Amino acid sequence: MTDIQKPLPHNIELEQAILGAVLVNNTCFDLVSKVIQPHHFFEPLHGKVFEVIGKMVSVGRKADPKTVKSYLPEGERVGEITLGEYLVRLAVEAVAPVQARDYALGVLHHWIDRQIIAGCEETIAGVYARSPDVDPFSASAALEDHLAKLRGDHIGGGSGNLGHQYLEAMTAAQQRKSIAGVPICLDEIAEVISEPCFEAGNLYGLLSSSGEGKTSLTLQMITHALKRGHPVLFMSYDQSGEQCIRQMIAQEHDIEARRQRAGDVSEKEMRKVVDFATWIDRQPFEVVKCTDQTAPQLLSFARSFVKRYGNGNVPLVVVDHIGAVTPQDRRSDEGTKAKDINKVFKAGAEQTGAAWLVLNQRNSYGMKRDNPRPISADLFGGDPAKQAYDAIFYVYRYIKFLEERKAVAASDSDWKKIHKAFPSAVIEGEDIAQIGAIKVRFGNAAVKNNLIFEARFTRYKSERQNDAELQEAML
Repeated sequence: MTDIQKPLPHNIELEQAILGAVLVNNTCFDLVSKVIQPHHFFEPLHGKVFEVIGKMVSVGRKADPKTVKSYLPEGERVGEITLGEYLVRLAVEAVAPVQARDYALGVLHHWIDRQIIAGCEETIAGVYARSPDVDPFSASAALEDHLAKLRGDHIGGGSGNLGHQYLEAMTAAQQRKSIAGVPICLDEIAEVISEPCFEAGNLYGLLSSSGEGKTSLTLQMITHALKRGHPVLFMSYDQSGEQCIRQMIAQEHDIEARRQRAGDVSEKEMRKVVDFATWIDRQPFEVVKCTDQTAPQLLSFARSFVKRYGNGNVPLVVVDHIGAVTPQDRRSDEGTKAKDINKVFKAGAEQTGAAWLVLNQRNSYGMKRDNPRPISADLFGGDPAKQAYDAIFYVYRYIKFLEERKAVAASDSDWKKIHKAFPSAVIEGEDIAQIGAIKVRFGNAAVKNNLIFEARFTRYKSERQNDAELQEAML
């Protein structure tokens, strides 16, 4: 067998056609630049020409062979002709603007091919050089990270025939008579995010502070999804699988977690526990106790899970919580970390056809405000981190913050602020939680609803359901 090095994937003719089209029609640059950037070109000179054109177009100057030539190395030749002659030839042989975008996709795909090859070569070298104290899978982790980043970067480039894609999606929705997604356990949440379900391919965020019950609400949503046949992957940096099951049983069967831990259950309750444990083992459900995984590694877990448990129903993938995800660049600021992580998660949602829910723990700034109701600045990464999400909703349990304010209230002014920031029902002792949104892609972000938190069983209950039960009891 001969060991002949194959040339890296590229297509010079495509690159030339793109440059020619842009030189002839500068308006074509905006179309092409949404797909490729200078570094995507295989030929360095082509990348430099594309960069110069972009800078000229951005300041409103005309970019043609004569004007572009002035910003390129003087005296450079391309084969037997001068650089100026080469630019003129590109313009003469230009393709129509409508073809330029398809050609740009070809250049992009060749660049992705080259990046995959480079990542594989690096991984092969790392596997051969692996020392005995390094796990074999750790040696290949860099490739997983590399591929996940490529997928994230590729989201947005898309492909042509957008109208056709829209009609296909519309036809599929008509046939289903519904949106493909994961059902939501409480109508109040669906109203807040203006969606009837967690839609396939979408990235959702849930925000609250530590101790407000965001994991409790998440486990309720997970149980609801499993009961309706949807595969669920729960990747948690906080809770083990045993802790999750214990809390789910408390929510479903009114058996407090503390009694379960102590084995303090009746014979009837024990039968319920056994039945639930048996049922959960038959469901397409996994809990991964995470430690120091990066976003690409979590995406790898999700892709593997969907392959194993895909059953035709939209999967739900949950990450608890984003602040514990190991960033690829530890030196970057929190906002950059959040955007990089969410970009991978959004790409993962689209690739796996799943709905992704990412839990966000509030930073400390918002909890110092006189009115601590969540705002977008309380997200991990702050307001800029909202970009990748399709919707973000929050859980705000008044009583947690009320007790903190009451503990330090020292003047009439402090008490006035308390009465202004908190509903009277909460001040009188009701454990009410507000559900609201800080981002809704399609709908009204001003919608807010209340839920009742039953701390004994760590579960949320519809306030409407509670009112209906009271009315029934009075009849």
